[in-house]
This record gives sequence, structure tokens and C-alpha cells, in this order.
Amino acid sequence: MTQQRAVAHVNTLIVGSGFGGLGLGIRLKRRGDDDFAIIEREGDVGGTWRDNTYPGAACDVPSHLYCYSFRPNPDWSRVFSPGHEIQQYLRDCAREEGLLPHIVFGANLEEARWDEAAGLWRVTTARGDFTARFLVTATGHLADEAYPAIPGLETFTGAKFHSARWDHSAPLEGRRIGVVGTGASAIQIVPEMAKIASELVVFQRTAPYIIPRVERDYTEGERRLFRRDPAAIEELRAELFWGGENSYAQRRAVPQYLEAAKRQALAHLAAQVHDAGLRDRLTPDY
Repeated sequence: MTQQRAVAHVNTLIVGSGFGGLGLGIRLKRRGDDDFAIIEREGDVGGTWRDNTYPGAACDVPSHLYCYSFRPNPDWSRVFSPGHEIQQYLRDCAREEGLLPHIVFGANLEEARWDEAAGLWRVTTARGDFTARFLVTATGHLADEAYPAIPGLETFTGAKFHSARWDHSAPLEGRRIGVVGTGASAIQIVPEMAKIASELVVFQRTAPYIIPRVERDYTEGERRLFRRDPAAIEELRAELFWGGENSYAQRRAVPQYLEAAKRQALAHLAAQVHDAGLRDRLTPDY
């Protein structure tokens, strides 16, 4: 006789403990709603910031904007702080906001089915079954690695791994290193690999437009000000937000603003790459 699995009922079931899942959990908790659970397939919170630990990992959004508006962090070390600081921020949020008792780790979602008659979601996970009135998927779209279909990849005998599953045990110092791709992760990884490789080859499909990043450390004095005066963080956050809004016209391809962005990117390329042939290969054709 098959033993029936126990079913836990919650009003709200959240899938994933990255920024989205934790943010919703915090808001529920703060309004006095404890009738929720967060299911997480891994053993720690953080989502993409837990999984991506490659050298140079950071966010391309300034740190004082890339955090919860209702929980600012006065201690970011840089304008674009490294990934391990973002991951620690999320761990602190989960612990200090009382979310850990609500999180079920190792609970990969296997099935979610709407029961029309009961008016409930019926959810099956590796750690048990749930029913819920509301089901919120906060899994993001950067959770799973994807390998390119490169002939010979399976038989390559050297160390090979995806940036989202970085093998920190692999000895890379003084090695010949190949990086496949020129997207956001590669833009961070390549400069770090260039410091240690005997030879570095970047395999590019499509040349990207790259604009300079204005990066610097926050001084201890600035961090003291942020701790003492939360309004200073709000002011900085607003400045960063509206600065980002200025790029909206570029992203909507308004011609004059798009051309200005292209000129900035191509001037940045010209300043960094002096070899004309290489510069041509790095210049987008779109």
C-alpha cells in the first residue's frame, strides 16, 4: 500500500529565493502575513548571485539602485559592488527579516497544477507537497546554464565549465584560456582572465556595443554618512534612478539618442583598441 504524502497548506507559495522571492516574503512578513512559504531548489538563498561566482562577477546596475528600496544598504563598497557583497546582502535580508523559517531548501518544483474545483494550486516538490491559494514564480531567467553546440566540446580533455558553474579548483594561472561569448558575463570575466592567462582567446559571434563604466570605491566617510543619514541614500538612489531613465530613449531606438550612445561606445572602443584590424572585428555591424 502506497503511503500518502503529507500536504502543507499556505496562502501564498513563492518559488525561488532570489531578489524577487525574498522581496515578496519581506513585504508579506512586514505587513503581518506569516501564511506563506518559499520553496528553493538549492541549499542557500540568492539565486543568480549564489550561482555566479566567476572572477569579476558584479551587477551592471549601481549597487544603491540594485537593492530593495525598502531596505537600503549603507555599506556597499563600490558603485558597482562585487557579486559576493550582493549575495551577502540577500543572506542578511533573509535572516534579519525572519524569512528563514519560511524557506524550504532542496525543494525543486516538480509539478504545479490548478485545482479549479478547490480553488487551489497543488504543488509537488522534492521535499513534499503543498497547496496554496496564490502561487508566485520568482525563478528569474538566468537560473540555468546553457552550453553552445560546439563540435568537439564533449571530447575536450582540458578543464571546461560554464560561467554560472565556475570551477574554482581548476588551475588557470599561466594556462591557455578560451572564453566563448562576448556578453555581459564575458565583459567581466575576460579582464580577469587576461591578468593570469599565458594566452587568452575570446570567441565572438556578435560584436557588442560597450560603453565605459564609471566605477569607484565609496570612501569610509561616505559610508558613515549613509549609515547616519538615510536621506543621503535616498538622494543618491534618486540620482541613479533618473540617470538611468535618461537612457530610455536610447533603448526605444529614438534616432538621435541611439546615435549618441553609438558614438560613445565607438569612441570608447577607439580609445582602448589601437589595432585597426582588431577594432574592425570588434565594431558591431548593426
